[in-house]
Amino acid sequence: MDEAKLLELLVKLGYISGDKAIEAQKEKGKDEDIISTLLRLGFIDDVRLIDFYQKYMPQRLWRGSIENIALPEGLKEKLPESLLRKHTIAPVKYEDGKLYVLTINPFNQSAINELRFKTKINTIVPFVSTKKSIEDLLNKLYPAVDRIVESFEVGDEVEIEAEEMELSPEMLMAEAGEGPIVRLANFLIAEAVNLGASDIHIEPQEKKLLVRYRVDGVLRIYHEFPVRIKDSLVARFKIMANLDIAEKRRPQDGRIRTRFKGKKIDLRLSTVPTVYGEKVVMRIQEAERYLNVKLDDLGFEPDDLEKFRKAIWTPWGMILVTGPTGSGKTTTLYASLMERNSPDVNIMTAEDPVEVAIPGLNQVQINERIGLTFASVLRAFLRQDPDIILIGEIRDTETAEIGIKAALTGHLVFSTLHTNDAPSSVTRLVDMGIEPFLVGSSVILIVAQRLVRKLCPKCKMPDDTPREALYRLGVLKSPDEDIVIYKANPKGCEHCNGSGYKGRTAVHEILEVDEEMRKLIVKGATAEDIRDLARKKGMRTLYEAGILKVRKGITSLAEVERVLAK
Repeated sequence: MDEAKLLELLVKLGYISGDKAIEAQKEKGKDEDIISTLLRLGFIDDVRLIDFYQKYMPQRLWRGSIENIALPEGLKEKLPESLLRKHTIAPVKYEDGKLYVLTINPFNQSAINELRFKTKINTIVPFVSTKKSIEDLLNKLYPAVDRIVESFEVGDEVEIEAEEMELSPEMLMAEAGEGPIVRLANFLIAEAVNLGASDIHIEPQEKKLLVRYRVDGVLRIYHEFPVRIKDSLVARFKIMANLDIAEKRRPQDGRIRTRFKGKKIDLRLSTVPTVYGEKVVMRIQEAERYLNVKLDDLGFEPDDLEKFRKAIWTPWGMILVTGPTGSGKTTTLYASLMERNSPDVNIMTAEDPVEVAIPGLNQVQINERIGLTFASVLRAFLRQDPDIILIGEIRDTETAEIGIKAALTGHLVFSTLHTNDAPSSVTRLVDMGIEPFLVGSSVILIVAQRLVRKLCPKCKMPDDTPREALYRLGVLKSPDEDIVIYKANPKGCEHCNGSGYKGRTAVHEILEVDEEMRKLIVKGATAEDIRDLARKKGMRTLYEAGILKVRKGITSLAEVERVLAK
């Protein structure tokens, strides 16, 4: 039945007047069907329309439930939401190659044909329902961003004030009308900070957008969003970081400076183009957390803390902190500098990037694109009358040589290396081309560290591993030793968000370079030789330091096994 005949039937049966039928034809939009026009103009309502179909075309009326629509996996993504909303069509069932849909006009053949073409489904069976029911169903299947945001109860407590950003006209255009996306972006940052996350991952997949947070070193999925919001959300974060929103083919790096609950929060943002769109990762840095941290809070055993303190108050020499990315090296170094930070000490740092701006320190951001490398900055530092120098990372021979030269000429030098343990740091420097006698003469202390999760104090439970096994693993000194070993509660509790763990602490392996060790290094000893001598002198390995934390009830044996090699 075409539109003219449908109008004629509605007039004939007394549902609308002839004048209204003529006016509706004049007012009808280009891509609008006649029933939508009648509803828009108020010439007919849902009740009278359903009455019309019920009396004269009962076979077209949908009599099934629309409360529990179960569509096959992947079908929803095949149906273009914009097309469904444009023609007020909602899918309700897919069976034997047939797609059953609800519509306000089952005779709108052009809409059915367009849907058939877009979905490649040849048989589409239209049924009738009210406009409100169809729109409610579409909102349930394709929740609008506003509703996504509202479902997370975004309130005043998550307001974030970004620092002033220079917005180009293109960026302002991109921001226009994106209120819900702005609120969602702010909410994700606020939620991550509240959870104590270190990183936020925004990951586009084929059919959804994943949001993962790294909390206490473990990455978990916290949200799944419709894939259609990925471009808007990524663009919002890029605007906040002052990046080029038009460039989607190349990786970009930026920084977002925000304030949340009165605290300064820095986010280092990185984008990478993947097959399904740009992935965004943000490393969260809370300035106050670094500024208030003390060496006593970092998990050092009392004897290790004494060794470390003695080294950082030495007038000259090199102190190395080693470990993989995310093992807390920066926190340890900043806490050391904060302890030595006073008006009579000139502290200069070369970092890539500068993690946190600390009052009293002279911090330089490395920029290799303009030739501002670690080596060139360190050469300049030596002419700046420094007492303490921090090298963000020893990446090459030139940087290592200048750092060692500074340590040998009366400066205290802190730096980091990416090695698995303390003894192998010595051989790493030798492998980089530094003479063993220079390494032995300059390095005074090496700290290797890792972060382990702390057991939740509210729900931790006694470990039921047999005492004999705990003895063999080195946890107990004898099978009948009278101490309780704890493990994480698999169900967790509200305090720890169901993980069984709350917060992290560091475990350390500390190698002191005394005269005997120096002679061994100068001879060109291997990492095994250095480790053997260090252990004879009382060095605890990372695993042994972890076991000590298990004995104290701070962490679990499972966590030590996860993070540390025996």
